[in-house]
Amino acid sequence: MRFSTVSSLLMVGLRLVSSLPTTSSGTLSNLESPGSGPYPAYWFTEPSLSNHTIYSPISVPPGVSLPVLVWAEGGCENNGTKFAPFLSNIASYGFLVLASGPPNGSGSTTAQFMADAVEWITHRAGTAGRYASVDATLIAAAGQSCGGLETYRMRSNDRISILGIFNSGFLGNETFIASVGGQATEPPTTIKEVHKPVFYFLGGPTDIAYANGEADYHNLTGVPKWIGNYLVGHSGTYRDENGGAFGVAAVDWLSWAFRRNETAASFFTKGGAQEDGWEEVESKNLENLFAFIPSKKET
Repeated sequence: MRFSTVSSLLMVGLRLVSSLPTTSSGTLSNLESPGSGPYPAYWFTEPSLSNHTIYSPISVPPGVSLPVLVWAEGGCENNGTKFAPFLSNIASYGFLVLASGPPNGSGSTTAQFMADAVEWITHRAGTAGRYASVDATLIAAAGQSCGGLETYRMRSNDRISILGIFNSGFLGNETFIASVGGQATEPPTTIKEVHKPVFYFLGGPTDIAYANGEADYHNLTGVPKWIGNYLVGHSGTYRDENGGAFGVAAVDWLSWAFRRNETAASFFTKGGAQEDGWEEVESKNLENLFAFIPSKKET
């Protein structure tokens, strides 16, 4: 993107931010990665959800609804801006992202942070004000590395339709660790308790979670599932501009699942992932995906 274009987006963002409610902590620094989507995005905080960072389009056009992503950080780090370029890019395509951890926070998160975010937005979605356009009938949970383990714990939350596991998987016995991120780990057999669609985004054989994620994918049964590897290792491309290749994949995943966007669907069903450089791509039962997700018209 040309510098002049970025500058224009930032100026637009500043004008819009000046009219936002005083609960926002949005500043110019929050707009440096507005994303590549049609709705320039930023992050802010809310006092009533103080353990999180919220990513949203700066302005939502009339008639556009915002599905929700609750996100858990890599390392279960209590830092909601750890993957800011990646999460801002998702928001710029018309999604509200509730990321575990305050901006640049310290310490660790637990899966309860994700559950708290779901509860919080469910009570605010569709009400007058900032969250009037949010659609809390469409919620996805996803996380990277340790955050993926937290994501699995959302498997029984009825408000969540679909899971995204990024560079993660249940820890096998040969690498067993009693606890991570302040919570006890779960054995690989827990995959039998997962009854939601799961999409796996891994980093290839050099990804420390590669074997775990691959095993989970193959042991998951009875639900739509997809897996792909982008060969960059465990750290992915989250801090690249707009989240890099993982950012593109995440937007396509949510746009297909929640907006039924056919262009996004081709990433998973017509070889789009392979064209973008993803390898070891497999899927099963994707034709049944929408049996698990509330029906909504694309907006």
